[in-house]
Amino acid sequence: MLKQFVDVVSSLLLVGLTLGALFPAVRLATGRDPARPGPRPVLWGTLTGALLGLAMIIVHHNSIVRFNRQRLTLTTLEPTVILGVALLVMMWVFGRRTVKALRAFTPGAARILEPNPVPPLWRTIVTVVAFAWAALIVFRDIQLVYMQTLTFVPIGATVFSTATFLNVVGYLAGVMLVILAAIAVARMCQARPSWSLPMLTLFSVLITFTHVFLIVRLLHAIRVIYLSPAAANSMSWLINHEVWLVLIGLAIGAGAAILLWDTGRRIHPAGPNPAVERTQRATARSMTRRSALGIATYTAAFLALTVGERFSDQEVELSDPEDFELSDTHALIPLSKISDGHLHRYVYDTSSGVTVRWIVIQKAGSSYGVGLDACEICGPSGYYEQDGQVICKLCSVAMNIATIGFPGGCNPIPIDYEVANNQLAIPLSVLEDSADVFA
Repeated sequence: MLKQFVDVVSSLLLVGLTLGALFPAVRLATGRDPARPGPRPVLWGTLTGALLGLAMIIVHHNSIVRFNRQRLTLTTLEPTVILGVALLVMMWVFGRRTVKALRAFTPGAARILEPNPVPPLWRTIVTVVAFAWAALIVFRDIQLVYMQTLTFVPIGATVFSTATFLNVVGYLAGVMLVILAAIAVARMCQARPSWSLPMLTLFSVLITFTHVFLIVRLLHAIRVIYLSPAAANSMSWLINHEVWLVLIGLAIGAGAAILLWDTGRRIHPAGPNPAVERTQRATARSMTRRSALGIATYTAAFLALTVGERFSDQEVELSDPEDFELSDTHALIPLSKISDGHLHRYVYDTSSGVTVRWIVIQKAGSSYGVGLDACEICGPSGYYEQDGQVICKLCSVAMNIATIGFPGGCNPIPIDYEVANNQLAIPLSVLEDSADVFA
């Protein structure tokens, strides 16, 4: 239960904070008061991205047609970064006009911006770009959350077991916390429209950094670019500490909530008539309630990503390597030892002194998934079996067992093998050539 909760929060919280700031910012950039109802391109973009992500997971796990997920990820990440930068520029250009117009209204006055300070064509462009960007950032990160549903039912349990029920509760609680975090940001920005652009900028920088970082990782994995050993080590450090970006986003949201609470506390009702004073009291109460929601939500998220993470994500130890036979040219594994549907790990010491690890798992019938205990994205971190799933130790992504042996994504790097005489044989030359992956 706790692991499901923590994994959902760590995967989606930064996206939720960004979308929360994006909604009122779009209202500003289209010349509308962010506190008033109107078109919701961010909401529709979020729903579109969620549906596209669900479709991608369904296709990936059920289609007999395989596709290169690395190429697909690059195809979506590059326009995501470009759209994010373009949207941010338009937000500042047009959003400041609306903020300036709103400041001309006196407390308690009806805030209707006529004429609209943003040209109609640019309102349409901003709306479309905001819709597309929201869809793309949700599409990118929600796939990991959907894949968590594959681990709802532990091995030996049933769909109606207590363990399954608790996993579902933890999962839904994580989703609800992310939604509340997004709502808290949106409501704070509605109370203080001038905060929308700075907060969106900070959240956008964080989430765009994660996208650029992943692009670099993928380009390095497919050998398009070369990273020096120092750069590769830095990239590994960033992978292991990526949660710090989420914590920075939380700190920004919590800081805004505390500042809003202090602002509301400092309001002392005074005006030319009782109506204005009542408006000011209502404004102060509204700020206090909105800040309380933010402080409570971000405190819960912080505890989940620190204390909860510590208890839910204990270090996973890779299973011990198993024995195999060696001929002059091949590593030989009897089929009787690997025909149980479980993950098996092996190691081979190359002539250069490098220990190469590889894994084998039976798939359907006489088909086997064979690959290095490493992937092109996460490196030689290894895989482990949990609740019937093969999971990457570094990024916690569950593999589709049917795709093990195929290249792409977080799948193990495939290696050549053959099955003959009731043995699975792997050429030693293949293992020798794989030394650079583990060096």
